[in-house]
Amino acid sequence: MKRILLLALLGLAACSNPAQEARPGTFYDLKTFLNTQIAALNAQKPAVLKRMSLNGQLQNETMRVADWTRELDLFLQADINKQAYQASYTVSRPDSLTYEYQLKPEENLPVGYLKVILDSLDRQPRRVEAILLTKNSLYESRRMLWLETRGGTISRYHIEGFQQLAWLEKKPFMVEGLIQ
Repeated sequence: MKRILLLALLGLAACSNPAQEARPGTFYDLKTFLNTQIAALNAQKPAVLKRMSLNGQLQNETMRVADWTRELDLFLQADINKQAYQASYTVSRPDSLTYEYQLKPEENLPVGYLKVILDSLDRQPRRVEAILLTKNSLYESRRMLWLETRGGTISRYHIEGFQQLAWLEKKPFMVEGLIQ
């Protein structure tokens, strides 16, 4: 019986992915914050005034977002709380409310920079900023994103940057959402 229990525990340990998540507290837990926000936004279904630009063509539209996970996907991609990333970032704490993470020059990861500024009252993110980078021989992209909260809930988000295939011109884009 003990042998079966031991084998079962070893089997479960083998199935887990230790590179998936970092130890609690290694970096700011952006993923949990965002998942909580996404669940609330999916339940509330607020109207969003969106400004979008592709190649300089500006468009404004008020809409309801059907899937907030998809809408905020780039912010989820900015989560660096993975064990494999633990030694890849320099950590700075300019004050007790600010977390800054800068990718070390010798590293090649998609999140180049992450900054989380907490609200002094509820200790929840007031502003999140990130830079996501992708570069290889065929493709390059740079996305700068930020979001702001009001009363503990995301009120605005902004994504801008460019995408470029090696043989084509850069395609600049911008998306900004003001949640109403």
